[in-house]
Amino acid sequence: MKNNIFFFLCIFLFSACKHELERPTWDVDLLVPLIHSQMSINDMLSDSAITINEDEDGFITLVFQEKFTDINLDTLIDIKDTLGVTKVVLDSMTFKDISITETSRLGELLGPLGRIAFPHLDTMNIPDMPGLIQGKNIPIDASEHFESMTFHKGYLRINLYNGFPTELANVDISLVDANNNNTIASFNFPSIPPISHVTDSIFLGGMSINKDLVAILNNIDVLASSAPVIINHWDAIVLTIEIIDISLTDATAIFPAQQVAEIIKEHPFNLGSARITEIKIKEGTVTVNSTSTLPDTGRIYYNIPSLTLGGNTFSSLNIVPPSNNGEYTSYKYNLDGYILDLKGKQGRSGGDTVNTIYTEFFAFIDSSGGLVHLNQTDSFFSYTDIDIIPEYARGYLGQDTIKVGPEERKTNVFNKILSGDLDLESAKLTFNIRNYLGADLQIKFDQLSTYNSSTNTTVSAGFNFLSQFHDITRATEMTGAIPIVPSITDIELDAESMLEILPNKLKSKMTLYVNPFGPGNIPDFLYPAYTIDATLNLEIPLSIIANNLTLVDTNEVEVNQNDEVEIDKLFLTIKNGIPFDATLNVMLYDEMDNLIDTLFNNAILLSAKVDENNLVTQSTTSTLTANYNNSEKIRKVITVASFNTQANNSFVKIYSDYKMDITMSAKLRKTIGN
Repeated sequence: MKNNIFFFLCIFLFSACKHELERPTWDVDLLVPLIHSQMSINDMLSDSAITINEDEDGFITLVFQEKFTDINLDTLIDIKDTLGVTKVVLDSMTFKDISITETSRLGELLGPLGRIAFPHLDTMNIPDMPGLIQGKNIPIDASEHFESMTFHKGYLRINLYNGFPTELANVDISLVDANNNNTIASFNFPSIPPISHVTDSIFLGGMSINKDLVAILNNIDVLASSAPVIINHWDAIVLTIEIIDISLTDATAIFPAQQVAEIIKEHPFNLGSARITEIKIKEGTVTVNSTSTLPDTGRIYYNIPSLTLGGNTFSSLNIVPPSNNGEYTSYKYNLDGYILDLKGKQGRSGGDTVNTIYTEFFAFIDSSGGLVHLNQTDSFFSYTDIDIIPEYARGYLGQDTIKVGPEERKTNVFNKILSGDLDLESAKLTFNIRNYLGADLQIKFDQLSTYNSSTNTTVSAGFNFLSQFHDITRATEMTGAIPIVPSITDIELDAESMLEILPNKLKSKMTLYVNPFGPGNIPDFLYPAYTIDATLNLEIPLSIIANNLTLVDTNEVEVNQNDEVEIDKLFLTIKNGIPFDATLNVMLYDEMDNLIDTLFNNAILLSAKVDENNLVTQSTTSTLTANYNNSEKIRKVITVASFNTQANNSFVKIYSDYKMDITMSAKLRKTIGN
């Protein structure tokens, strides 16, 4: 438009019949609109958080909705524990019993002359033969079992079998350390009948023995037979030396592969008053941690029969290498998707229980087949960590009290209202509670108030509301899994006084009671991802009385202003179709958001004309003029209007077709020819 005007002026200039030395001038005035907007109360109060509802007559209700608070129920079911702490030290380890057998046959004991006197397989009487065996040394080599042993406990047992056809008497046997001739044990048997054996033992606790031993047959008498007997040179006296029930404090030995621990147990979890029978694991791990100072590799079988996936129980094999520095070997297993049965061992005595996991722990030490040195400080230590985030839990969630808050939340319902007094004919505040928990609840608000930080004004919901307990019924579980059908409870409150202070904050504190009346007739359930949704809803029907209710509106100036054009005057034309009187101030800003000027200070705008029912019948038009004496370019116009309902002090309803039409124009001045 501006370019067309200047083009017209140029044509007019060059077509005039003037001498080129003459310089005619013209003052050209142009009236150009700067802003034009049509606003309703919808526009003045609209915000991304506010929904504007209209009834069939166009009557406006403001609706504000947002999530009210986060209610954390993670602590209801919290399983993070250490299971199966096991320590096996050497004095509680078993060592395989040692058995060494030496045989002395009759033919060997008789010697060459005796074998002639008593021919093999002849039948004859055997006379008394005192001292048939005296000072006979029998070397015993235990090197295939050990090099040396110091005993915490154990027994040395001797078994002597008489395979002769006649009685033995005055049997005296010693067991001696071959290295130092120290006597380890002595045994005496007055009589051993034919074809029979005798046994005796000594306790080895605190004693040490080496691999090289000597059994000394100090004396054995052969008594005469009562009748002729068959002489069999293969008949024998069999000496068996056993070391049994061994527990060692120090040893260099060939330790056999052996089981060092077996722990079958039920482990109860501390879940407070909850009594849980089943959990499905959303995320979880079990970690088996072990360390061993034993010189041979260990194996741990850790099984949890209570834990299943697709019908298969959890089992694990964990290899534990020897450790000199106490470092742990850890194996972590993923439990995602497993079902954890918390009723204890299947078929347990006394029937099913709750909150209880059943585990099996078996520890083995492998054998390298060579000599290794162990002492009583060597140990095997293991513990198991379990960490579970449930997908769901079933059973009884217990009685619990959960404190929520105090919380302070900002609200922007009235963020476009700068100040003033507002009376509301009605307003409703509703807490919409969607309970996805399979348990009955109660909610009590300990604090609920609104606050205007500009005026430092607080209004509480009041004693009657704050003293109430609100019952929340349990949700329903469909086909044993999600989806859950939540129970829906609306807690309503008349909130005119709480909102009339134009609050920008909402303060709250409440107490949540889980299963306030104890266990129900059906099992509880909990899905931590679906617990309680609490939504705050405000419904504000726009039937109001306003006193200096101050709103602000911002418009951008789109008309291009250059250095060749000056603004001379500004005109503001307002058609007020809203049933409020208004006091108006207009502020002009440059492109850097610097204030240029303030115009029409406290200009009065008359209300739209209304009938006896306060319904608008006709808009009123006001035109305001202001000189503009500033060279700055206008880029933004902010309008601040303070509204007042008419003096009859009755509530005025606001409808969607109530509008205020605002036009700002500028008178531009351009001097041509200077």
